Amino acid sequence: MSSLHFNLNRPIHLARRNAFFERAAELLNIPILGLDLRTRLRLVDTILSLLQAAERHAFFAARSVDTSERERDFQRVLHLITDNAQSIDTMWQQQAHLVEEESSLCRFLGASPEQCVLPAMHYQRRAEDIHQGLWHVLQLVHVPYRQMHEAIREAMSAEERERYDRAYASFRQEVLTRFPVPAPGA
Repeated sequence: MSSLHFNLNRPIHLARRNAFFERAAELLNIPILGLDLRTRLRLVDTILSLLQAAERHAFFAARSVDTSERERDFQRVLHLITDNAQSIDTMWQQQAHLVEEESSLCRFLGASPEQCVLPAMHYQRRAEDIHQGLWHVLQLVHVPYRQMHEAIREAMSAEERERYDRAYASFRQEVLTRFPVPAPGA
């Protein structure tokens, strides 16, 4: 594809990137301590879907000649956030494999459910530690993200800003509808 294509579609890719990233950040800020394991797994799957979509659109937006180094840095931060969310998912998956009623892992190990509780707790703690670290990163990202967003908007033409605003409003509504906060135990 030509750079003209990426320049033309840049406002749309930026709108998608921002809507998906912002929704993922909102969901990452949900307190997880009161959520059961199944709900946490659904939540992190949703977050991963949003972050992966945000990464895809960040990649396409960055193919434009108008991309700043700050945007490229944000792409790297977005990748780091996605990797951390994947790590949380992995820890919770391991926990789930150890606590499920008919745990194939416990059965293979010849361990009783009681013996599997301790390693399951370790996986849960690791996930909570990663989640806490990710929460701190998100707090740090907020201001530079907004500054980058404003700089990009200022560099856009009036027509590009209008396209971005319409697209963002549409995608924002879509992510709020498609990716609600999961109900505990549902």
